[in-house]
Amino acid sequence: MLGDNIRVLRKQKGYSQETLAERLHVVRQTVSKWEKGLSVPDADLLQALADVLEVSVGELLGKAVSGSEGAPQEDEVARQLAILNDHLASQSARRKKTIRRSAIGVAAAIFVLIAVYVFCFWAFKVQPQQDAELTRATIECSLNGETYCYEVIYDEQHRIREMGGDAWIEYHVQTGEYDDANVLIAQIEDYFADRGGTCTATKATE
Repeated sequence: MLGDNIRVLRKQKGYSQETLAERLHVVRQTVSKWEKGLSVPDADLLQALADVLEVSVGELLGKAVSGSEGAPQEDEVARQLAILNDHLASQSARRKKTIRRSAIGVAAAIFVLIAVYVFCFWAFKVQPQQDAELTRATIECSLNGETYCYEVIYDEQHRIREMGGDAWIEYHVQTGEYDDANVLIAQIEDYFADRGGTCTATKATE
């Protein structure tokens, strides 16, 4: 293969890619692409490359390049370079197709994982919460001859689902600041007890 031949001959001459590129008046990346088989030099650069490496064009190509039936050598070199270019183009097309298929496969896998996650979240997290056993706590309090009532509905983890009642309690106890039902009920009871009032909490499962 041309790329392998360029690399071997370059190293035999003790040239780096940078040195060879400078002598051919191209950039190092061009030499790197030749050696990796990503591109091939044109006929003029191929001849210059052969001269720098002190070999024949045939040695670079790995085959005889003398014209058949009197055809000029330049025509045969151009023909073989065209064959190499076609080969590289086919390789590139196959590589792009493989990358495209891999990208589609990865995207499909991500979609499936997201779908599974959403399903599991709905089936095992949301649904149990909807079917969880709830408790309704009714709190009846009195202070200075006034009676107040407040209700809290919460789940088995004491997370408040609903609450409501006298606005007086909501304002003075700041009920909206609490997520745990036990803490809220204790706060209401303490508020009235500290002021000489009383509270009675009645709980029932729903």
